Amino acid sequence: MRRTRIVATIGPASCDEESLRTMIQAGLDVARLNYSHGQDEWRAEVTERIRRIGAEYGIHIGIMADLPGPKLRLGRFEGTHELSIGEMVSLRCGESEGEADSSSLPVEYSGLASEIRPGDPVLLSDGLIQLEVESCEGLIVNCRVIEGGPITQRKGINVPGTIVKLPAVGLRDEEALRHAISLDVEFIAVSYVRTEEDIAPARRILNETGSGAWIVSKIEHPSALESLDGIIEASDAIMVARGDLGVEIPPEDVPMAQEKIVQAARTRGLPVIVATQMLESMVTNSRPTRAEVADVANAIRHGATAVMLSA
Repeated sequence: MRRTRIVATIGPASCDEESLRTMIQAGLDVARLNYSHGQDEWRAEVTERIRRIGAEYGIHIGIMADLPGPKLRLGRFEGTHELSIGEMVSLRCGESEGEADSSSLPVEYSGLASEIRPGDPVLLSDGLIQLEVESCEGLIVNCRVIEGGPITQRKGINVPGTIVKLPAVGLRDEEALRHAISLDVEFIAVSYVRTEEDIAPARRILNETGSGAWIVSKIEHPSALESLDGIIEASDAIMVARGDLGVEIPPEDVPMAQEKIVQAARTRGLPVIVATQMLESMVTNSRPTRAEVADVANAIRHGATAVMLSA
């Protein structure tokens, strides 16, 4: 009997009938729907499809709704733009969409311009691109490109060392949560949890609506490591979200942080999911690397209840 569960993100490439059937036959236990992307109508259709196919095989597939959370993102724009080392790029804060090129990009969150300071790092696309703030002028943050690369719309933004003054469950998250409850999902993943107080709004809405969905707190910010005990007490399950965590703290610290989180959750009897870049190379290759095999094996050896596939 396989005791470690498999969570997998469902997206446009994997939501068709045939793909879902092969995934369920291969051992899918929980399907993750990312509320940062896509439309509610699509999520409702996919949820119905997963449950119908699962019922045909006599298998119950859990549904996890992953709330957007206070994740900073670039706005929407056309095309791919190359940011070159040493060049300047302006971040236009407060624009959810707009024109973009290698020297100017829209950023959804207007407060970033007042919360960041010259010299602060700004990381784009899971840390693959690194900028350094040189000046802030109104809603414009002028940055120097330290590590360049191609950038597309809606990529994540990390500002290590800066506490972004966004609630973990904002208006957009409440709308996503209520829609997920209407689909009768089994799990609600709350993104960018920093303290146990961040979980309270989601718990309140679940109680108000009579939903039995579990709250899965995503640990992806350094503050969460300091408040880990309180977060665990307020949660139903924990996720080690290594993508943003590995950008917010030095990547060499992530393995020890992962082991600490897994042990702390399991000691208290909570399920814990290890996520991000598990078997990532299999997006393009038919076989995983030896390092990826060891990564999955070590997560299981440390006691992870589930592993999560993202891409």
